[in-house]
Amino acid sequence: MEASPPLAVGVLAAGLTVAGVLAVVLAVAAWASVFRNPALSGGAKAMWFFATLLFPIFGALVYFGVRESW
Repeated sequence: MEASPPLAVGVLAAGLTVAGVLAVVLAVAAWASVFRNPALSGGAKAMWFFATLLFPIFGALVYFGVRESW
C-alpha cells in the first residue's frame, strides 16, 4: 500500500503553480506595455525586457510602479 504525500507537499505545489502563473502573466503584460510604449528608446525597451525576463514578478512590478504611462 502506497502512502500519499503529506498535505504540505500539495500546498507547496499549488503555491508554486500560482506564483508561476502570476510571473508569466505579469511578464507578458509588461512586455506588451514596453513594446507598445513610444516614449521608450530601444535601449530602455531592451533593459525593461531583460529585467522582466530575469525577474518576472519583481521586474514587472517595478516597471508598472516606476512608469507613469503604461
